[in-house]
Amino acid sequence: MRRFFFLFPLLALSFSAGAQVESYDIPQREIAVRDPFIAVDREAQRYYLVTTARDADGHVALQTFESPDLLHWRRLGINYQGNKGWMLNVRGKKDDLWAMDHWWAPDTYLYRGRYYTIITLTCEQEGRINFCTLLRGGKKPQANYENVLHKGVPVSLTPYGQQCLDGSLYIDQKGLPWLVYSLEWNGPDVQDRIGETWAIRLKKNLKGSMGEPIRLFRACEASWPTWKQGSPLVVDAPFLWRDEASGHLICLWSSFREGKYCVGQAISRSGSISGPWEHLPDPIYVNGGHEMLFRDLQGNLKMSLHHDNNNAHLRIVDVQLRDGKFLPVEE
Repeated sequence: MRRFFFLFPLLALSFSAGAQVESYDIPQREIAVRDPFIAVDREAQRYYLVTTARDADGHVALQTFESPDLLHWRRLGINYQGNKGWMLNVRGKKDDLWAMDHWWAPDTYLYRGRYYTIITLTCEQEGRINFCTLLRGGKKPQANYENVLHKGVPVSLTPYGQQCLDGSLYIDQKGLPWLVYSLEWNGPDVQDRIGETWAIRLKKNLKGSMGEPIRLFRACEASWPTWKQGSPLVVDAPFLWRDEASGHLICLWSSFREGKYCVGQAISRSGSISGPWEHLPDPIYVNGGHEMLFRDLQGNLKMSLHHDNNNAHLRIVDVQLRDGKFLPVEE
């Protein structure tokens, strides 16, 4: 979710690329971040948070945090600088330090032995509003990332003509990659200012999409978000998780209930990404969102999100599955 992104101060970048702190002296709740995504390096027995930042010159960048236990973190510094690639030639609306209009929500995945970060960006000068692209990393999540280009421009994972954001990677039971993403409520592709969730097949090398996208659901099909006719209805951060016990495919997604950012769930009992999707009536988490799921080094199921949408910071909580659905999180 990009709202307030440029108004929100990240922790000061006082370390150069490759610099490290010896101790894990940053508590989880002191990491000011939106849209956090946790990568788990099981060989190194470490967790990594790759997130958006600005480098010392004000250019868009990625920075990485590392933790041995999810509770205590250290900053490893910058591992992607936007001014080193195509972004250098794109100016934003305010000054030369804006390498592009917006970029946000990096999701970092291990895929076929390399790490990739899927990210949303806005580049109006290049004729795009919001779209999802990816950066290619190395064999470790904290390694440097590089642009993935096609004919000199970033690979687009989402279709031209759709205003897309918050793309996440899903690997189906046949081992085929998909991008699951949102259509924003204020884009040209939605009706009545109601956000939607879509999915599209990706090429096996992730360098673009293939086939036609499919719509999974509209936000108004769920009863838990509160909204009035004519007002916007947000759908953010769709993330798919398969429950092996029931065979259900579960989509977690974020929206607003009584002014608070929340996480809800929809269930495909068929186990297919095409649904049909059934929405549960209540959110599983209140006052936080843009969630993702992972198993920790001990095999426990965890959810990462930013808590308190107005003063966003990292929160990682335990989650439980029962009868093919997620139980509400109690803190």
